[in-house]
Amino acid sequence: MTSDARAMSRNLSLITLNKVAQLIGGMLWALLIPRWLGPETYGMFALAMSISLLLWWVGDFGGLEVFGRYMPALLERQPEQAHELFNQFFILRVLVAVALVPFMLIVGPMIAPWLSGWPAALTGLSAGIHIVSWTSYHTLFARKEMGKWSVELSWRLLTQLPLILLVGQYGLTAQMAAYAANEVIYLALGVWWTRTWFSRDTFRPHLGFLRPYLRMGSGFWVTNIGLILLFRSGTVLVQILTGNPVQVSYYDLALVVFFLIQTIIDQLVRAFLPTVSQFQEGGQQDRVAYWLQMVTQWGAALAVIAVIAAQYLARWIMPLILGRAFAESAQVLQIMLLSLPALVLVGVGTVVSAVRESARAKLIAIAVGIVVFYGSSYLLTTRYGAVGAAWSLSLGLTVYALVLFALVRHDLRLRWVAVLGLIALGAPFLVVRPLVADHLLLGMAATLLAAVIYLGVALALRLLSPDPLRLLPRLVARAR
Repeated sequence: MTSDARAMSRNLSLITLNKVAQLIGGMLWALLIPRWLGPETYGMFALAMSISLLLWWVGDFGGLEVFGRYMPALLERQPEQAHELFNQFFILRVLVAVALVPFMLIVGPMIAPWLSGWPAALTGLSAGIHIVSWTSYHTLFARKEMGKWSVELSWRLLTQLPLILLVGQYGLTAQMAAYAANEVIYLALGVWWTRTWFSRDTFRPHLGFLRPYLRMGSGFWVTNIGLILLFRSGTVLVQILTGNPVQVSYYDLALVVFFLIQTIIDQLVRAFLPTVSQFQEGGQQDRVAYWLQMVTQWGAALAVIAVIAAQYLARWIMPLILGRAFAESAQVLQIMLLSLPALVLVGVGTVVSAVRESARAKLIAIAVGIVVFYGSSYLLTTRYGAVGAAWSLSLGLTVYALVLFALVRHDLRLRWVAVLGLIALGAPFLVVRPLVADHLLLGMAATLLAAVIYLGVALALRLLSPDPLRLLPRLVARAR
């Protein structure tokens, strides 16, 4: 096994371990919290969490792309500048975090009448704490400490769950206080892991040093804000357009499950950015093309299997987990997941954009996606509630992915026919959904059979490369 393959396999092993924790946390969250709070109360809490998440991106500054692109080279050639980059980003994000509390005290009541006072302040505080913690986790990402980097997202729901169960019945203020306490946990953990990076000499504002990095990151910052508006603003949009917290809860719960699946694929793709950047720096274009091809092929295949599974099983599993009061979330999730295969192209396009230090393609693509999402939301959400918002989201994400795909295709030496073939190969399996969706055991058996047949046909037609399968015995041996 080559050194880069060993590094890739180690990173994937660590990320996989954390993704298991994320799946467990997501399932327990969906199983316990909605029932504990009820549709209306959960809808109010979900809206506050969604707003806090939207505010994260105010202090992003394209940090993940900046650190992933420049930090590896700085650590090798100019380590003192790498440390200064860390400290300057940390200071900048602290300043942003301080401003979010008064901002939410003003804006919160404009979104919902009950989002005022302490709930609004705690929503802003939670976002600020998270923003500050990002500097540490982005540094861990750039250092290829993927296990620590992925902890921040993967374990969040597991640690948040007992806090909300403990105080959930005491109202929104208590719920958001628990939410903020959970953010403190991950801030403390990130700061501890990067404690040697703090330097008294560089811990003072130095805008001149940051300027070229912010210039590179600004494009990604804008696109990340656009992306979070497309991905996450639907919860707020449902509240504004329907005024119904119950519809908010349907949409948000489906979104939680959607992101459990999407985040796994997205982080697997993003984990390759530091290594691919090193290949790019060294002029090793063959290695860049090889790994991007692997990620795109297998990411698309896994996404298609996830769509098939949701179409066969969501109608049974979602009410079973959430309770019959949330049964409508199943249809919302099925619609959202239709965009998942196209989002694999977004992950690869993001890597390419960061490597070539240009966010122009992402900026154009996300702008088109947002226009489609918001334009269709006004028509669909006002009439169909959460289901209409799900159709708008799926349509907007798919358009975004296809536009980005078109703009970066010349920078990638990929087998486009194979990628599109993998997506098209999943369509026949959706035809049989009416035959299996009404029977749980039949749906489970059909899902397993469909996955085996799908992967077998894809390998036989050479739409998938078998190379990653050859790494599995070695990954198992390393785990042992």
